[in-house]
Amino acid sequence: MVYKKEISIKRNKMKKYLLFMLMAFVGITAFAQDEDSDSKEEDRIDNSACDNKWGKDSVETAKQLSLFNQYYQEKKYVESFPYWKYLIENAPCIQKRITFSGPYIIKKVLRVGEYKPRFSGLVDTLLMVHDMRIAFFGNEGYVLGKKADDMAKLAPARRAEALEVFNKSITLQGDNTAYDIPQDYIYAGIKELKKEKLSMDSLFMILDMVTPIIDANIAKYTAPGLSAKDSAKGLKWVKTQDGIIGMMKPYLDCDRLRDLKEPAYAANKGNVAWLKSTVKLLDRGGCESKPFYLKCSEVLFGLEPTSDAALSLAKAFGKQGDDAKAVIYYTKAADLAPDDNAKYDIWIKLAKTAKNNGQYATVRDYARKALAINPNSGEAYILIGDAYAASATSCGTGDLGRGGVYLVAVDKYAKAKSVDGSVAEDAQGKINKYAAYFPNKEEAFFKGINAGDPYRVGCWIGESTTVRVGG
Repeated sequence: MVYKKEISIKRNKMKKYLLFMLMAFVGITAFAQDEDSDSKEEDRIDNSACDNKWGKDSVETAKQLSLFNQYYQEKKYVESFPYWKYLIENAPCIQKRITFSGPYIIKKVLRVGEYKPRFSGLVDTLLMVHDMRIAFFGNEGYVLGKKADDMAKLAPARRAEALEVFNKSITLQGDNTAYDIPQDYIYAGIKELKKEKLSMDSLFMILDMVTPIIDANIAKYTAPGLSAKDSAKGLKWVKTQDGIIGMMKPYLDCDRLRDLKEPAYAANKGNVAWLKSTVKLLDRGGCESKPFYLKCSEVLFGLEPTSDAALSLAKAFGKQGDDAKAVIYYTKAADLAPDDNAKYDIWIKLAKTAKNNGQYATVRDYARKALAINPNSGEAYILIGDAYAASATSCGTGDLGRGGVYLVAVDKYAKAKSVDGSVAEDAQGKINKYAAYFPNKEEAFFKGINAGDPYRVGCWIGESTTVRVGG
């Protein structure tokens, strides 16, 4: 009996040993995978803090680690939380994943009803995990950016503190700041501004801080000849810039924008990417009439004569009242446009500009260029009809007077309605309006003209139509 008991004891010990070794192997394997996946971050390990990475109970740690990795790899983050909690409290250095992914796991948990009563405590834990990651694995500037964003969004009462953390992160990272951090920083600043806890000057100081970083990364990652991966980074930085401009638009003032960008002009006047981002920022701020906008636009067009650069110049000259130069650059923009859709949009814009300026013959010229690209453009036909109708007084010199001009105007509205259903309602409204001014039967009869007869309108219009008469 004693012998059998000893064998049983030995077997149990062996089972525990094998279980431990199996769990340890799983944990170590996963740890090695984590090392590979995060190696690009070039984090350093604080060996003194991680000397006893298996904790006080290595068998229990191996068990908890195995279960955590099982759920984590299955993307069952909420289910992984209890095991993660044990590890962060007892063996936080066992895997990089414990601190690296801890905030993400907690944010998943915060959405679950049973954990909501513990919201503030979990948020405190989340922020602490960011600090632990820095202590164990370094990369302080990068991690502080993540911590600041989480603090600003999950602990609004600590948003002022979050702004300080953002500041420290960006100070440490400089141009290596992650693309999303500047926008998160501005967003948090605007939130504090709305609560009257941050001054407008302080918000613009934040904009001053992030703008050179955004400019540098746009210039770096939008240069020709880059890999697809780097070009994708460029798109992210452009999106960040657009997002910030959108958020800041209610607060943008041309004088402030000039003060923000002009000091860097001399150093960047040969930098196409910087000029593009500056012109875009000034454009969003409604600064097209300002000399600095025109200066940047002219230099940009000289360096890179693209359609967008020509459009910027066209808008600048238009705002300054120089319509002749505006038309020159709109025309250049159309010639340089990358595709027919872009060309069409420019010709339509030019037609509308000419209409607003009372240049009715020019309206038709531009509208016809648009029709050459899209023969079914109801918008173009309506613009021609409007130009005709507006010329009724000056061109109504024929036998039917102004009524004859309204005949050809209605022809264009009818054409618009027939080719483009999207303008049908607008076209019909104009048909109803101007058909009321058709020549009446008595006037036509007195002139020897009957309904259905051909009729030609002279003047600059020079178009033939068929006579219709009113009541």
